[in-house]
Amino acid sequence: MFVSCFLATVSAIIYLMKKKRIVIGNWKMSPPTLAEAKILFRKVSIVAAKLQNVDTVICPPFVFLSQFMGTRAKLGAQDVFWQNGERFTGEISAEMLFSLGVSYCLAGHSERRALGETDEQVSKKVQVATQAGLSVVLCVGERERDANGVYFEFLKNQIRNSFLGVKPRFLSQVIIAYEPVWAIGKSFRDAMSPTDIGETAIFIRKVLSDIYGQGAVANVPILYGGSVETENVSDVLRFGGVAGALVGHKSLVAEEFTKILKIANTL
Repeated sequence: MFVSCFLATVSAIIYLMKKKRIVIGNWKMSPPTLAEAKILFRKVSIVAAKLQNVDTVICPPFVFLSQFMGTRAKLGAQDVFWQNGERFTGEISAEMLFSLGVSYCLAGHSERRALGETDEQVSKKVQVATQAGLSVVLCVGERERDANGVYFEFLKNQIRNSFLGVKPRFLSQVIIAYEPVWAIGKSFRDAMSPTDIGETAIFIRKVLSDIYGQGAVANVPILYGGSVETENVSDVLRFGGVAGALVGHKSLVAEEFTKILKIANTL
C-alpha cells in the first residue's frame, strides 16, 4: 500500500511538471440569455487566448454551444447521453457534440447524480463519449465526510463502478474531477484544504491503479472542484496535487474567472 501510494505521488508530481494546467468553467443553467452568454464568453476567451500555460475549457448550456466555435477557449458540454442515433427525446449524443467541434464533456456531475443518474449510466457515458473522440471529465465525490473514513469506501466504489467497461486505451481521454459534494456552491472558506485535496488525489490515483495498473493511469489528470475562488486557487494548485480546477459559480463572473485563469497560468 505504501509503495503504491508513493509511486502514485511521484507520478502525479511528474505529470504536473510536464503538463499545462486545466481550468474548466461549468456555467450550469446560466446565463439566462444568449446576449449575456456572448458577453461572458468573449471576456473569458480574450484572456484565455493570451495564456500559454493553461488549457481553458468553457461548458455552457447546450443551446449556446454552437455560438462559441473557433476561439482559444475550448468547448465542453455539461452532459452527454450514453447512446448514439436512437429514439431518446430531449437527449444529446456524443456524435452530435463532436460534430459541433466540442472537445470535452462532463459526466457524472453531482447535480446529475442527484437527479438519479447511476454509476452504471455514468460508465456508459464515458464509454460512448471517448469512443466518439471526446475527452470526458468524470466527476466523483462523496456527499459527506465521517470521522471513521467510511467516505473512502464510497469514493472507491463510485470510481470503480463509473469506470466499468472503460477500456485502458481510452484513459488518455479521461480527466477525473474530484468534487466533494459538501463543498460545492459555497465560499473558499468551505473548500477542502490543499492537504486534504492532495491526500484524496493520491487515493483516487491508487484506486485507478488497482483497476488499470500504475503505468496506465500515470498521466490521467485529476482536478479539484468545490468552492474554487481567487482566494484559494493558488494553494489548491500548488499544494493540492491536482492538475487544475473545475469552477462553478465563479466561472459566471468574468472578472473572477479570468483572475483564476491568470493565477493558474503562473504556477
